[in-house]
Amino acid sequence: MGSIEDRLRAVEDQLAIADLRGRYCHLLDGRQWPAFIDLFTEDGVFEGLSAVRGRAALTEFFAHRVPAMTEEFWHFCSNGTVVLEGDRASGRISMEYLSVMNGVSYVSAGHYDDEMVKRDGVWRFAARRLTFYFLAPLHEGWAGRPFHNPAA
Repeated sequence: MGSIEDRLRAVEDQLAIADLRGRYCHLLDGRQWPAFIDLFTEDGVFEGLSAVRGRAALTEFFAHRVPAMTEEFWHFCSNGTVVLEGDRASGRISMEYLSVMNGVSYVSAGHYDDEMVKRDGVWRFAARRLTFYFLAPLHEGWAGRPFHNPAA
């Protein structure tokens, strides 16, 4: 079961990781790019609509390419799991994503598979991999629709 100090550290780490994941959604949706990119390690990876590595590539993708393909977007995450292994952690969190592209409202869902590291007392994403289950125009619905990126 571990010492009380070890158990307390695990709780603090889980809370910090939950905060990291929440800040990801809020900073991304608010387009607060410097603070958002700081959520990743220097060599952090994002795989989703594209695969990018490192803060320069993350900035290019999120601050320039994402706004060019999506007028508005909102992320909602829940059901997060975390496996702690010292200063490393992994887990999955469910995601609902609402967006407006070319004046059309879209609804989507999927999950993130996360790899996180704690450096200098701060948890950051080492890798965040997004899997979409569907992305569909809201007026059409999503039943039986595989993921298709209309911006691609």
